[in-house]
Amino acid sequence: MSIHMLWSTLRRQSLMPLLVLLQVALACAILSNVLFLGWQKLEPMLASSGVDGDNLILVDQLNPARETFSSAEADAGARVLRQVPGVRAVSVANGLPMIDAALVVIALQGTNKAKIGVNAYMGVGLLDTLGLDLVSGRDFLPFEYQNYDSGSTWDEGAPQPIIITQALADKMFGSDAPLGQIILDPGDKKDHGYRVVGIVRHLLRNQLGLADDGRADNTVLLAKHIGAAEFLSYAIRVNSAMRDSALQGVKMMIHRQFDPLVDEDSSVRVSFYNERRSAEFKGQRAALYLFIGVTLAVVIVTVIGIMGLTSFWVQKRTRQIGIRRALGARRVDIFYLFLLENAFIVSIGSMLGMLLAYEGNMVLMHYYELRRLPAMYLPLGSVLMIILGQLAVLAPALRATSITPIEATRIT
Repeated sequence: MSIHMLWSTLRRQSLMPLLVLLQVALACAILSNVLFLGWQKLEPMLASSGVDGDNLILVDQLNPARETFSSAEADAGARVLRQVPGVRAVSVANGLPMIDAALVVIALQGTNKAKIGVNAYMGVGLLDTLGLDLVSGRDFLPFEYQNYDSGSTWDEGAPQPIIITQALADKMFGSDAPLGQIILDPGDKKDHGYRVVGIVRHLLRNQLGLADDGRADNTVLLAKHIGAAEFLSYAIRVNSAMRDSALQGVKMMIHRQFDPLVDEDSSVRVSFYNERRSAEFKGQRAALYLFIGVTLAVVIVTVIGIMGLTSFWVQKRTRQIGIRRALGARRVDIFYLFLLENAFIVSIGSMLGMLLAYEGNMVLMHYYELRRLPAMYLPLGSVLMIILGQLAVLAPALRATSITPIEATRIT
């Protein structure tokens, strides 16, 4: 059947095709935006942490009773924690995965001039303590660590050593070899930059709200020794065979060492990384379940709607179908006729739905500060609607093939 003949047939009985078209357009618009919002929630949850999450204990919310902790107090805490049975490595840090109380955010620019905002983790021995996978280069050398105190600025002079993720290396240097390259802070004219000395496979940032769209690994390690600090955080890696006993030992040691030093209102947290991650993503999972529910509702309503409208359409066209059969049309011809008609209607509805999806996203951006809907989600929603439309019409189309020529004579 030609497009002209198909259009003429649908135009003569325009109500049913129009209802299907409008339903498909609305469903496509909703589905495209919901898929985008759902992926934004799911992507950070799927991102690799890069750390030894099963054996990594995080300690934070150590707030001092006076103005700051001293460098000696921070180092003393690390020394006593290393004495706990089962502890392999300890680092006092500023900025750690799943701890957003201390965010160190800097801007970096590589040889390809791409400007990228990253989260920085600072502390002695973090590469080993976090259990990171070093794919090339080396760890910081002991003499490369500089003191970092609360409120201090970066030391000027030669470029500072920096360890970056593989994803950052690809973004900032492309096909160039990243080791030894200089990274600059584009907002600091006096900055001497950072020299890349190592690359780790993954390291999840602690700004989880920005851990989508390929930005989950926008994280670096800086060679900084934590000195006077307004609060302390510790990363502690333990032997897998002694996880539970090591956790209890760390809690006891933190209690013994810091109770006289912390503010009485402090609620010190001591727990494994994986527990933190599960808790941090609780809200993300709830939102994702909501989007899954909306998606299923849209799919079910659309399929039922197309099935119902097409079934009614088959009933209204019983005489026409019977005459076609009497003139020699085979069952398969009737079946493909309804599939072709439905594909034509749903395709037009999907194109209209892509326009509605784009406009709907603009409204969401205005009122809820969401990101622009990537272009790939428009054809994705359209293709899904076409597939759903064809699946929904299968039952009515098969029912139409059962109509015999004799039935045309029963329709008055």
